[in-house]
Amino acid sequence: MQYEKSTTDLLYVLNKTSLDDLDNFLDQNNGNSISDFFSEYLRSHNLTPARIAKTCQGFIAKSYVYSLVNGEKTNPDRDKAILICLAAEMNLKETRRVLELFNLRPLYPKDDRDAIIAICINNKVFDVSDINERLFDYGLKTFDVAD
Repeated sequence: MQYEKSTTDLLYVLNKTSLDDLDNFLDQNNGNSISDFFSEYLRSHNLTPARIAKTCQGFIAKSYVYSLVNGEKTNPDRDKAILICLAAEMNLKETRRVLELFNLRPLYPKDDRDAIIAICINNKVFDVSDINERLFDYGLKTFDVAD
């Protein structure tokens, strides 16, 4: 994936940017759009929206997966965004970025449910049924099956 400046790097540049350079800063440092991010991620990981939709089957409608990945829908609930990340086998940094692009709260290590999901991601456990079983064992909310 293409290099994205870290928040620390951006803050450094931001602190040195004058009002006269505002347009230049925004042009050079704007973040990826949702569709740009997914496009690049899918290409670099040899994935297709169809494969992600198939993996999400039973949890998210196929058409909804396509509209999220293509950037047509930009306001999923947090669990749906996480499910997309799991289906794409994204690491924690990539998952954080997706949640950020959708303006959703990142996985928070002090939240037991989030911690279990993050630990599963770190251990490359992407199967939602397996994660749901772990969440259930701790009496936490599982990922809902689609109606």
